Amino acid sequence: MKNKLIGLLTLAIIFTSCLNTLESKNSPLKEVKELTVLATDIDTLWETKNDQPNSYWENKLTAEQYHILRKKGTERPFTHPYNKNKKEGIYQCAACANPLFNSTTKFKSGTGWPSFWNYFFSKSIRVGADNTHGMSRDEVVCGRCDGHLGHVFDDGPAPTGLRYCINGEALHFVEQQNLTTAVFAQGCFWCVEEIFEAVKGVKDVVSGYSGGTEVNPTYQQVGAGRTSHAEAVKITYDPKKITYQELLKIYFNSGDITQVNGQGNDKGAQYRSIVFYNSAIEKKQVEDYIQELEKTGEYPQGIAVEVVAFNVFYTAERFHQDYVKLNPNENYVRSVSIPRYRQAIKKFPELLK
Repeated sequence: MKNKLIGLLTLAIIFTSCLNTLESKNSPLKEVKELTVLATDIDTLWETKNDQPNSYWENKLTAEQYHILRKKGTERPFTHPYNKNKKEGIYQCAACANPLFNSTTKFKSGTGWPSFWNYFFSKSIRVGADNTHGMSRDEVVCGRCDGHLGHVFDDGPAPTGLRYCINGEALHFVEQQNLTTAVFAQGCFWCVEEIFEAVKGVKDVVSGYSGGTEVNPTYQQVGAGRTSHAEAVKITYDPKKITYQELLKIYFNSGDITQVNGQGNDKGAQYRSIVFYNSAIEKKQVEDYIQELEKTGEYPQGIAVEVVAFNVFYTAERFHQDYVKLNPNENYVRSVSIPRYRQAIKKFPELLK
């Protein structure tokens, strides 16, 4: 079973300070994320500070980005296309993807650099003194990776009166998209995450826990069956590129939908199969899909998939995100996750990226 196979590796999690994300239908975090139009979990992004050495950034960034973000350089005014960009979306840090500024706070300052009157959220930036070049200025750096972004001045518009004057090379723009989410459970979340990440229109897949009542469960608690939660994945997708009906096709062809309280050798209610619906329309789609499968006569033992209203999703510890990609030689991944992935994608090749 998975818990035995990962052995001592999982013990490392006990000593790691991980920040679990609580997202419910009424949580402030969900409201913030709807404004971000990003597929990234902000709290998941912030589980660890990205404080890599300069050698790391030199290989990761372009020469221009490295000069500005790591060497505190400044681009020439009126040279970067973001200065005139009027599209709606989010400006991220070009180095670590930290959300920095919303396009709704961008304004035409006439200075020649992208300018904003407010930052995106509390962990977007930090401000400190810059006394170089014979001037006294307030430097703006990325709150996550400490990359140099620009400076802030007090000659901006209301309501803040501030002007965050930012180098375009330090930014990465993510255009607004109408994204939505779906939550599924079907055994080991490592396996399910890997399958859905291969699908077109899917922007992000996060492993976590759902379906139970306990607050902020840990992997040790869920994996040992000490909670009522199941291992689950939250999928953020573009409905213009893939429909909910197509996601159901993927789900119902990704594992054993007849096994009760388990998936393969992973047995227990924590590995049960659940489709969490967000609306009456989604509920009907799921129920209709199951009825059509039952009519085929291919499942005489019955379909053991629960259909449950979505309530809350807790993001799993960072250790579990992208686990298959990051641990391709781990025993469970080689013997279970990868074979399951290869078997599943044969059934919907037209939906792969």
